Amino acid sequence: MKTASFFSAMALALALSVSSVQAANDVYVVTGVTAGEFLNMRANAGTGNSVVGRIPYNGQGIVTTGEEKKIGSTVWAKIYWNGVGGWVSKRYLLSEDQAASTPPAPVVTVPPVKVPSNITPPPAKAAGNVLVCSGTEPFWSIEVTDANLNVNMMDGPRYSVPVTFRQTSANNATIAVIAGVAGTNNTQAFMQKVDSCSDGMSDANYPYSITAVLNNQRVLSGCCRVQ
Repeated sequence: MKTASFFSAMALALALSVSSVQAANDVYVVTGVTAGEFLNMRANAGTGNSVVGRIPYNGQGIVTTGEEKKIGSTVWAKIYWNGVGGWVSKRYLLSEDQAASTPPAPVVTVPPVKVPSNITPPPAKAAGNVLVCSGTEPFWSIEVTDANLNVNMMDGPRYSVPVTFRQTSANNATIAVIAGVAGTNNTQAFMQKVDSCSDGMSDANYPYSITAVLNNQRVLSGCCRVQ
């Protein structure tokens, strides 16, 4: 199919393995949050402050800055996740080292439910890839899906535009461009498969670098990983 997933086509063209993310002592995962719920990131320590982001119950790659505040009996930690900075209760953070050494929960086997033979189950929906890109100073993030570019500037605009252009370089298969436009918002993202891309804040290494142009006014650079 000509409009097949851009990421699948890019992966075939690159023919390179994705580098694994190196865990550091200041990298955490979410713990203690009910499945399907979110951990709120707030503008400052304390539940009375506005929510600036939400991390899913199984969120990973959370980087702490070392700055903490105690409000009542709760210790709050300043963190960055996917290019967005904020404060979260430290009780919901678990270091990646501890998470890796924690034994998995026991598996409960549920007997299969018999489906009547005259009912045809719906076809399974293929899971789409998401390329999560971010950068620091200023902090920003862009989620690239098969259909949209979702832009989030910590100190600027937040918008989503549909993908209107995607192409791998004709003479360098490690480089690709994806762009989108809607109304007054437009974004062009130039991505390249690299040996290592650093976010400048942690020991995490990312397999893609990105340079993005936002609304023909701002140029930002950062790193990406497939999620």
